[in-house]
Formats: sequence, C-alpha cells, structure tokens
Amino acid sequence: MFVIANINHLCQVLTINWTSDPLVQGSNLEQSYFVLSQSEITMINLNMQTISTANNLESIELSKDNIYQILWENDENQFSVSPRNSNGEWENPNADILLDEQVKANGNREIDLATRPLFYQVNEEKLFDPNRTYVSFINLLDNYAIRSVDPEFTSEQEEAEQREFLSLIIKTKPMQLALKYINQEFGENLSEQQFLSKLNRIWFELYTNYYNGKSTKFASGFEHVFVGEGKFDTHDGDNRETLGKVSGYHSWVKFYLDEQNQRVNYLGYKYDLRGEDGPRNPNVVTLQQSQTITDMRGNVIAKLFKKKGGFFVGPSPECEIAIATVVFYESINNSRVKRDKRRVNINGANYDLVLYRNTNPNGTRGEMIRSFFPIFLSLDGTEEPEINVPRVVPIDQIIKNDGSVTIIRALPNPSGTDKGKEWVELQNMSNEAIDLSGWQMEDRIGRGESLMGTLQPNEVKRFMVSRSSHESMQMTNKSGLITLRNSDSHQVAAVKYSRAASGKVIEFNL
Repeated sequence: MFVIANINHLCQVLTINWTSDPLVQGSNLEQSYFVLSQSEITMINLNMQTISTANNLESIELSKDNIYQILWENDENQFSVSPRNSNGEWENPNADILLDEQVKANGNREIDLATRPLFYQVNEEKLFDPNRTYVSFINLLDNYAIRSVDPEFTSEQEEAEQREFLSLIIKTKPMQLALKYINQEFGENLSEQQFLSKLNRIWFELYTNYYNGKSTKFASGFEHVFVGEGKFDTHDGDNRETLGKVSGYHSWVKFYLDEQNQRVNYLGYKYDLRGEDGPRNPNVVTLQQSQTITDMRGNVIAKLFKKKGGFFVGPSPECEIAIATVVFYESINNSRVKRDKRRVNINGANYDLVLYRNTNPNGTRGEMIRSFFPIFLSLDGTEEPEINVPRVVPIDQIIKNDGSVTIIRALPNPSGTDKGKEWVELQNMSNEAIDLSGWQMEDRIGRGESLMGTLQPNEVKRFMVSRSSHESMQMTNKSGLITLRNSDSHQVAAVKYSRAASGKVIEFNL
C-alpha cells in the first residue's frame, strides 16, 4: 500500500470523487492523505504522463502514410531487441531482448533443429515493473480455456482485470494517438470513455464466429491474438496423446513466458522470403512451434503444432492493441485494407498487417476482431512501399504449367463438405527425385498449404487441402487459381479454372 499526499491535485489528475473510497485522515483537505494500491499508483503515473504529454501529442500530425510509424515511435514501454550477427555475437548485448532465431525450421512437427530457446534473454525487471502495463496484460493470459471449443465464462475477477488493463493502456501515448487518428480520419468523435467501451467490445466481448459452414462459440479477439487457441480432440477414460494445432497466438510476451515454463518449443524460423532478410529484422519473428498441453497431474494430453505463425517482438501491449485497432477501423471503413491486409512500412521494414474480422451467419464480415498478426515482407530502407497504385499482372502472364513439377488435376468442389476432401495432384516431370520440404500450394489470394515428402521421377501424387484455418489455402468453386511454389518461394506452376461443379475433377492441359 502507498500513502499519497495533496489529495486536491491528485483528484484532478485522476478525475475521481476522493470521498467515495480512499481512507482520508485529518480535517484539512490540503493536508489530507489516502492509501492506494499498486495498480492505483500505476494509474496515477499514467494519468500524470498523459497530462504532461498532451500538448506534445496534439502537435503530432497524423496521416494514412505515417500513423503506424508514429505509433511505434511513441511506444514508451517498448523493449529494445538485438539479434546475433554473422559471427554469432549479439549486435547489442545491452538490449532488453536478445533474440536467438538460430536456424530455419524443418517443417516436421517432430523435428526440432533449434537447440536453444528463441528468447535468449529478456529484461524481466522491466517486464514485471509494476509501473508499466505488462503486469496487467500478463494477468489476462490465464483467463481462457485452452481448447477452442470449450465454453468460456468471464468471472467478475476477470472482468475487473480487463477493465484495469484497458484503463491503464488508454492513457498511454500509442492509445491516445490511435484515438486521435480514428476521430480525425473517420469522423468518429469518440470520447476517451467511448473509445474504452469500444475497445472492450471488439477485444474482450465473447461472440460466435461463423466460418466455412461451422460456428465457433465463445470466440474472443484478445484470446485468439494474444493467448492462442488449441484445436484438438479429447479421449475420455484413457491416456492417449492427441495431436492438434495452435490457432492464433501472436504475442511475444506470451511466447516468452511459455518458453520459460516449458509450455512451448521453438522449432526454428519460417520466412517465405528470398534471401536471408528474416533473421536480420529483430522486430518480427515468423516461426514454427510446438506446444504441450498437460492435465493437472502433469500428464500430456495433447501435442499442438503451428506450422507457420509469428508476432512482433518488442512493442508493448498497448502499442500492439493500438496498431491492430487502427487497422480494424480502416477495415470497417474500407480504407487501404485490401483482402484483410494493410501494407505498411515501420522502421524500414515492409509488412502486411493482417486483420480478420469475425464472420456473420450470412458470410459477411462482422464488427469484432477475429485475428491480427504481421507478415514480414522485406527490408528496403526507409521508403514507404507503393500501395496506392498496385502493379497489375495479367492472369495469362501468371499461368505457367510446364516446369519440373506440374499441376495435373484438382478437386476444388467435392460433394458434401469441402474441408478435408479437396485435393490437388502434382507430377514430377523431371528425371530426378524432388524433395518437397518447404514447398507450398497457394490459392488465389496467397493462402498456403505446406507440402512434404518426395516426388519420384514421373510420379503423380495427390495432396489434400486441409483448410486448417482461415489463414490456410481455400479452393473456391469458381474463378480459382492454384499456384505451386518451391522452398525459395519461386513460382513453379500455376493454373486457373473458371467453375468447379460439385464432385467434378478438373484436369489441366500441359
């Protein structure tokens, strides 16, 4: 507990009624004292910071072109990050985070080529500093069921933790700037309290998501993005292990804490880039991971795998919330978000910020956050990439099906349910065996399906399209495009089709 003097000034800072709760001693108001908890002290500090910086924030000019860079630059609780250099030494050994990406992932859930943790070192004194927002954020991470289909119920204590977190971050620079930009750009005219209510709705309210003919109850934007959800079956009455998948899970703080407690295993980086740009950008990680789920006795009940995931490294929770919330508002206002992606440049790195809103029963997008994560594209200095005038490539220039591996048949529209029944057949046209590790098929908007195994000379092999998540390959029933890329992300083959009748196998002429 902490004793604070000068109650008049403090009440002005907090905009509260001091007589409703604090313990007041003495009859002279100017000499009065009250006792506050650590969370209230944190709130005081953030309120005072907000007042002292209000004029500075007002002077910052925000635009569509600079908003994300400005949010990043004004993240006062951000952690500095250092990777290793080519000699294996830390570029900045005094950084808050020493990030050890090591090697490219094999692609197999059972093969771990990364012998060390991803986070070699994190400044825990800063992470657990009660005057920052991380502690309040961490308190939210255990409020959710692991399995995505298990019921979720928000207790009064959990609601109080959500309110505390939002009340803390709303006073920070990134959130104040996000509010300013949203009001300025979209004419919302939101007060701080109205903005807080909106944040609570889009991030914490539970909803039912309708996707691909299925409904997922008890969905939560915060849970999916920052905590992650496990997709696996349970076996009642026995000790059989279950293999499953990880959905969401885009938080560096959560990953670090799980690594420290041996709940998650880093399997290596997984960038679909040309060259070695990935590990050279310490502020983002694209990776493969495995996760072990145990019961209360420590027995393993599920082993989960994420073949490709990722998150920013270093930004504070409020900065990530601010960035995602701005993308959300741009999405619902049809501003610069194309096919659920917002192209941005932050500190000389190009990203697609992917934001999925929930799906309504009729298939339209809703007004809740379903997922948010960054896709790292390239390093190209400090110039903003061209996004207003996209380069349009005629479809006939993309179509190519005469290389070493060809696409010969596909079933985009199987009878009944599509999931797990769609397939594509590939043929090795060369005289040598081809290792497909790192290869993937993509649909017309670039969502991928990873391939494994070996194609022998002239062999034809069928590959199923799993539709494992909204981020993976989905073959449509009309106007489809199937692209095959090798481990260097180079296009090997591409075919198109105009319409796929139910149950009809489409053959592609070579």
